[in-house]
Amino acid sequence: MDGTSPSGALRISAQDVGSRVVLRYRLDPPDHGQFGETLSDLVGELLEWTEGAQGQATVRRRSGEQVSVKLARVVAGKVIPPPRQKPAG
Repeated sequence: MDGTSPSGALRISAQDVGSRVVLRYRLDPPDHGQFGETLSDLVGELLEWTEGAQGQATVRRRSGEQVSVKLARVVAGKVIPPPRQKPAG
């Protein structure tokens, strides 16, 4: 994958490492949801972006969990603003 999806909805590249992103990606058949969901979203800090035939993105979720997704499975993605701060008090 060259950093663009067929629909042109992938607006992320290696230069976005360190940014907060959202990725929508295809689930493997064994991971489909109980209602047949075939896509999932991943939100967090982009830690790694590797191009090429074995390209992948690694994202750290708010929980600290790191998730890697092959770029061939990513159908959309973009940089998003930081989460809103809760008002003090």
